[in-house]
Amino acid sequence: MVTRKRRTVLCTWEVGGELGHISRLSAIAKVLEKAGYRVVVALKDLSRAYPFFTGTGITLMQAPVWLPKITLQRPIACQADSMLLLGYLEPDPLECQMLAWRALMDVVQPDLLVFDFSPTAMLALRDYAIPKVVVGTGFAEPAPGGPLADWRPTPFNDDLVARQEQRVLSVINQVLTRRGEAPLACLADVFRADLTLIGNLRELDFYPQRPKTRYCLTASPTAEGQMSFATTGQPRLVAYLKPAYPGFAQVLAALTQVDADVIAVCPMAPPGSLEKWQRPKVRFTRDLVNLPMLMTHADLFVGHGNAGTVRESLVAGAPVLVLPLQLEQLLTGLRLQNLDVGRMLEGEPDAAAIASAIQEMLLKGSEYRSAVRGLLANYEFPHLDMPDQVSAFCSACFDENPAQ
Repeated sequence: MVTRKRRTVLCTWEVGGELGHISRLSAIAKVLEKAGYRVVVALKDLSRAYPFFTGTGITLMQAPVWLPKITLQRPIACQADSMLLLGYLEPDPLECQMLAWRALMDVVQPDLLVFDFSPTAMLALRDYAIPKVVVGTGFAEPAPGGPLADWRPTPFNDDLVARQEQRVLSVINQVLTRRGEAPLACLADVFRADLTLIGNLRELDFYPQRPKTRYCLTASPTAEGQMSFATTGQPRLVAYLKPAYPGFAQVLAALTQVDADVIAVCPMAPPGSLEKWQRPKVRFTRDLVNLPMLMTHADLFVGHGNAGTVRESLVAGAPVLVLPLQLEQLLTGLRLQNLDVGRMLEGEPDAAAIASAIQEMLLKGSEYRSAVRGLLANYEFPHLDMPDQVSAFCSACFDENPAQ
C-alpha cells in the first residue's frame, strides 16, 4: 500500500502590528488542521503567537521581515507609502526579501497559499502555479487591476497616490525584469489571487467593487475564556483596550463613571495597572476571552476600531465607540459615524469626554441598534465563516481529499 503525504497549506503574515492577523490565521489554521491538512504558518511576530496555537500540531515559522526603520516626512497617504517603508525604496533590498520568501517556499513546499497582509510574499510567489487565497479586512488588499485607495482622512484633489504607486511599481518592475519575469501593469496586481475573503462588511471595505470576493461576517473565536455580566436591568458595555492608547488611564477612569455594567478586556495591560479601577459593576481582565460571545449580550462596544472587533460588535447588534490608535482605525471610525452605527473620539479625550460619549450612545441605543440592523439586512444569514470558506476552497482544489 502506498502512503500518500498530506497536502500542505502555508499561511503568511508579513505586515501590521495588530493581534487580528494572528487571530485570523490561527482560526483558519485550526480548521485546516482538523480537516486533515498539514498547516505551516509563517508569522511576522512570533512573540505573541503562543496562546493562539498552543495545543495544536501547526508548524510555526518566522516570516521574512523588513527591519530598518524608515519614516516619511508627511503622514502615510496610501498603500504605496507603506510599502516604501518596508523595503520597496530600491531594487536590491526588495529582491533579497523576495529570495527569502522563495527559500521559505522551497522548505515548506506548500500546495496552497493563504496570504494575510503579505505583499512581498505575494510578489515573490505570484508565478508559482498553486492556488492562492487572500484574507484581510479590505484595508490593505487592493483590487487587482485598479488604483490604490487614498488613505488620507480628507483626500485632496492631487496626484500624490498615483505618483507614489508609480514609484513603487518602478522598483518592483526593475526586480522582475532582471529576473526575467513579466512586469506588473499596476501595483494592485501584486494582490491577485484565486479567492479573496474579507472579514468585514462591504460598507467598510476600501475596495467594495473588487471581484471574486466573499464577505465573511461570522466570528471565529480564538479564545475560550468566558466572562458574564454581573447585573440585570442596566446597560451592558464591553471594552477591548490597549495600554498603548495615549489616554489608556483616562478610558479606565471613564468606565468607572458611567451608569452601566462594564467588562473591559485588556490583554496587554501591565501587572498592577487595572486593580485600582475595579468596581462591583466594572471588571477588568488581562486574559483572552471569547469576545464574540460576550458581545451578544452588550449594548455598546468600546474599542480602538480594529476591523475584527468592529465586525463582531456590529454582527452582535451593538454600536461601536472608536478610540483610534492608528490610521486604519481612524478611517474605520469615520465610516462608522457616516453609517450612524458608531462614533469616534479623536486625539486624547479626557475621562469626562469619554464618559459623556458613552452615556450619550447608551441613551440613543435604540437608534444605533436600528441602524445596525439596517446595515446587516444587506447580508444573507447564516453569514459566511472565513475558516470554513478557506477549507471548502482547499477541498475544491484537492478533490475533497487532503491527501494526494
